[in-house]
Amino acid sequence: MLKRNISYHISEDRLERVCYIMQTVGIGEVLKEQKGIDEKGRIYWRCFTDTGVMLIMNADKSRLVTLYIADQNQVSSIYQGKTPSWVFAMVRKNQKYAKLQNKQV
Repeated sequence: MLKRNISYHISEDRLERVCYIMQTVGIGEVLKEQKGIDEKGRIYWRCFTDTGVMLIMNADKSRLVTLYIADQNQVSSIYQGKTPSWVFAMVRKNQKYAKLQNKQV
């Protein structure tokens, strides 16, 4: 059942990253969402969580495409320049994990 709700990319290509995030910062609850369009014209959602993780979902939010620990630029973009200071503090704290997350990939 779970496999149908996540992309091949995340279940095969990024499985180590997912496990790393779940063991370090966790997934959390969605705080902010932003709709986007990829280079092929497909709609997607960026969902920022209270643990500093960015979830990328498909257009109807039925499938998780990928996830990663967000950096300050990604958070600024989703908050459109009105990022609460506590969010920036969390993102700064998570950067030690973000650097290691990228080595997992």
